[in-house]
Amino acid sequence: MAVVYAVLALALVPLVWARVRPTPSVRGRGVVIVGASSGIGRSLALEYARRGADLLLCARRSDQLQAVADECRAASGRQALVVAGDITQRDTQMALRDAALSRLAAVDYLVLNAGVISVRPVADVWLADASRATADSMDHAMNRVMAVNANAPALVAGLFLPLLAASRGCVVVVGSVAALVSAPTRSLYSASKHAVEGYFAAFRMEVQHLGIAVTMVHPGTVDTDLRLSAVDMSAGSACAGSHRGKMSPQKCARQILRAAALRQRLLVTPWPYWVAVVLHRIAPALVDRLAMKKYGL
Repeated sequence: MAVVYAVLALALVPLVWARVRPTPSVRGRGVVIVGASSGIGRSLALEYARRGADLLLCARRSDQLQAVADECRAASGRQALVVAGDITQRDTQMALRDAALSRLAAVDYLVLNAGVISVRPVADVWLADASRATADSMDHAMNRVMAVNANAPALVAGLFLPLLAASRGCVVVVGSVAALVSAPTRSLYSASKHAVEGYFAAFRMEVQHLGIAVTMVHPGTVDTDLRLSAVDMSAGSACAGSHRGKMSPQKCARQILRAAALRQRLLVTPWPYWVAVVLHRIAPALVDRLAMKKYGL
């Protein structure tokens, strides 16, 4: 038990250190945010705007995206440009890179925040109907989750690499605690977040000599409409998970901005999830049982 307490105490050290360091200014910095029309992305855009950054925002929903850009301009008086489109499509990826190249003085922060989720236990899906149609449906869901959550961030980061090298900038990847501790009913989602964590952990080492930082952000439950993006459930259906005690997207955004400005390697938030991540390394069966209880299994 003493070992457990010692490990948990060490886990709190980065939390304490992160709180006492001052946040560097982002005024005049160029910030590109993918997935900026709602939730964490919208809150991040507004937070950067209030602090005087120049913004380039991207999302699928053009009306919502333009509304966010208008809010940002009103808050800062600085530019907030938009590129509307599906970030998994090459045309959107290239348009975003080209807009950054031509309209921003520099890309100091590339925030990769777009995401979709899965919410059904895969065992339930297969036991209900282990047919070709189910296989086709699951294949489509898997491809969509991986395309948005893993493939697109990797490709966009690659396209922006020369711009980031020129500014010695920071790539901010908004993942999930599910990248570190898998959750039941989130099998496809957890797989995609593990993939993006693995990719950018290696990417960080490969670009370190260019002066580029990589900040991995793994939030727990945040009060957003992410569940509406579920690839494996019809809109309006109930799904397992937390319905209370959610972190606000505004608070999450403030923490992300600070972590990126400090070029912090990892942010796990809120803090109880950091403890859960550490505990999972030393008592995985216990954490599994707690997760199963949380998700009603």
